[in-house]
Parts: sequence; C-alpha cells; structure tokens
Amino acid sequence: MSRRGIPRDVERMTSLKVDNLTYRTSDEDLKYLFNKYGEVGDVYIPRHRTTRESRGFAFVRFYSYRDAEDALDALDGRLYDGRDLRIQMAKHRRPSPNPRYRRSGRSRSRSRDRRRRSRSRSRRRRSHSRSRSRSGRRDRDERRRSRSRSNRREDKRSKSRSASKSRSKSRDRRSRSDDRGGKVKEESRSRSRSSQQRSRSRATEDKGDRSKSRSRSRSRSN
Repeated sequence: MSRRGIPRDVERMTSLKVDNLTYRTSDEDLKYLFNKYGEVGDVYIPRHRTTRESRGFAFVRFYSYRDAEDALDALDGRLYDGRDLRIQMAKHRRPSPNPRYRRSGRSRSRSRDRRRRSRSRSRRRRSHSRSRSRSGRRDRDERRRSRSRSNRREDKRSKSRSASKSRSKSRDRRSRSDDRGGKVKEESRSRSRSSQQRSRSRATEDKGDRSKSRSRSRSRSN
C-alpha cells in the first residue's frame, strides 16, 4: 500500500503505531494480520535511507475508529514472528513516502539551512560591527589622547614663550633703568665738577682781589 502512496481520505482514518517488529516483516504481512478486525486503508513501514531496511515499527490505518480499537485490544502484547507486539494509538502522523512530501521536506530543510545561514551571517555582521565600533572607539580615544597631548605641549610651549618674553622685558627694563641711572650719575658728576671749577675760579679771583688791595694799601702808606 505504501508504494501506491497515501490514500485521499487519510484524514478520516485512525492510525495505529506497531512497535517491536522484525526486519523481515512486510506491508502485506501486517495487512493480512490486521484485516481480520476491519478494513485496512494504509500500511507504512519506515526504512533507513541508505540500507532501506525496516526500522522495526510500522503505521496501520483503519477506516473505522472501532476497528482500530478492536485491533489494538486483540493484538497488543501478542506474539508475532517471535516478538511481542506493542501497539498504541499513533500520536503523530506517519512520514509520507510521496515524492511531493519529500520535496516539501527538502524545502523545509533548505529553509532551515537558509535560516541558519542568515543567523550566522547576522551574527558575523554583529560581531563585525561590534569590532568596528570597538576599533572606532579605540581610534577616537587615541585621537582624543593625542589631541590632549598636543594641547598640553602647546600650553607648555606658550607658557615657556610667555615666561621668556617676560624675562626679556624685565631684562630690558633693568637695562633701561641702569642706563638712566648711569646718565643721572654722569650728570651729577659733571655738575659737581663744574661747581668745583666755579668755586676754584672764585677763590682765585678773591685771592687776586686781596693781593691787589694789599698792594694799593702799601703804595698809599709809602
């Protein structure tokens, strides 16, 4: 039944999961076994993709829910082909061997791969953006540090220049004051010299006047 594909009215069927099967159990064997309790609509035995061997369990579908219950009550725990069967109501739908469903599975796997790739790319972009932001922050910090260092150097240079200028101004002032003091001293010296010369000339004049008066007085007395 699995080679023909899934029947059209599969949604209306009741599915039983049969576990603990041997590897040689076939679809026809299970159909013959379960047909005793009602009409079987589908039998599916999952197989490995590489070896194509049975995986040890199967799905049997009945058209009637009561027939599925009767088969479950009668065959659960029964010895079949040397093994005890374990049967229960299937909780999940059986995987489909139809190529259309296989394509959908491939598309799902491809979509998952694409999602994973997009996630990995987004993570890479985030890490790359974080590294860029970190490098940008580092560059900004280095630039700020270099600017602060250059500003400090410029401040030091300006301070040294202002200090040198103030020193040169003070030196100029001192030299000017020294020049003024020297000029004043020279003027005072020249003034004292001229006064001395005047006093000397006056003294000589006084001596001459005295000698003249003495000579006159002597001439009169004679």
